[in-house]
Amino acid sequence: IRRQRQMCIRDRIRPKAPKAGKRVFLEYIAPLWKRLSFLRKVSVRNVLRYRSRLVMMVLGIGGCTALLITGFGLRDSIQPVVDMQFDQITLYDYTAAFQDPLSQTEAAAYLADRGWDQDAGLLVHSGSVDVDAAGGSKSVYLVISASDSLDGFISLHRDQEAIPYPGPGEVVLNTGLAQRLGISPGDTIRLLDEKLGTLEATVSAVCDNYVFDYVYVARQTYLDQGLEPPDYNTVYLHARPDAGLYEDGVVLSDYEGVSSVTVNEATRERVDTMLARMDLIVIVVVLCAAALAFIVLYNLTNINITERVREIATIKVLGFRKREVNHYVNKETVLLTIIGVVLGIPAGYAFSHMLTYVLKMPSIYFAVTIDPISYAYACGLTLLFAFIVAQL
Repeated sequence: IRRQRQMCIRDRIRPKAPKAGKRVFLEYIAPLWKRLSFLRKVSVRNVLRYRSRLVMMVLGIGGCTALLITGFGLRDSIQPVVDMQFDQITLYDYTAAFQDPLSQTEAAAYLADRGWDQDAGLLVHSGSVDVDAAGGSKSVYLVISASDSLDGFISLHRDQEAIPYPGPGEVVLNTGLAQRLGISPGDTIRLLDEKLGTLEATVSAVCDNYVFDYVYVARQTYLDQGLEPPDYNTVYLHARPDAGLYEDGVVLSDYEGVSSVTVNEATRERVDTMLARMDLIVIVVVLCAAALAFIVLYNLTNINITERVREIATIKVLGFRKREVNHYVNKETVLLTIIGVVLGIPAGYAFSHMLTYVLKMPSIYFAVTIDPISYAYACGLTLLFAFIVAQL
């Protein structure tokens, strides 16, 4: 009886025997498995054997990569907005608004009196109107050209494809507005205005625009529906060569009947300053990704070493040097890191679209774009974090 008690106590003190090893799925692929060296086979078995550690490592590293791609994706989507709007779409430099309606002759007289060529200005109606569609209603800017053209002043295009000025019964609106209200080309929308009445028109095209929402209509559309067309009250102007923008703005405003003159460069600077604040979001996302990578890699590496103290002691007895032991242990971490990075790429693409949708502003449209170099930066930083942790 005493001997049995001693044996029971001894069995309790002894550590539990490790679970019996099982064949991993790669072992069933004979041509591939035979080409692997002994240490690589051991690493593959260890990676696939501890499934909880595998899932935790892959999710952590994948999340790190996804956050980095999201941060860089936000930067790539925000930075080009100002340049694309004011260099590729809004081509004029000044907006001169008048108190009373203007005719083509009066607009030409204004340009000549201020020292501008007649071709440097475009007479338009600029005001606000409510767009009513199946997806809701929104107040936007209404633009009607006196010449039924915006060439040289506003570029109507979609993905580098030019869009013609809308004809009678048609309307062109921007992408952000179309997405918010669920509008597609061919849909019929209503333009509501207390003075002008209700106008129905068919959406002929959706154009690119990133700052504010616009609707472009032909004057004839109002006439065909028996409505009083809006009066022309605004002149778009190009800057004169070798002249100061703000000095010429003062010249344009010093005229009887001019209520205000807007310099587009000032609008550009305001929008740029507003978007620059969003760089803090990118910095926060990148720092969170770095913290996540360090925490996951450091903790799981320590757990990995703690669980395999006896195995590491055994290979040291067999003659493995310190560098070889580190390489033996870190090889699994590197393999899991690569798997996590690969899985984090599509997750980062999805997160970028989700976060940009959440952060969207009422008057600014973000076209989600992620440059290929941003993917490289995200993957490279994740691998760099893994390398740093491996050296600790």
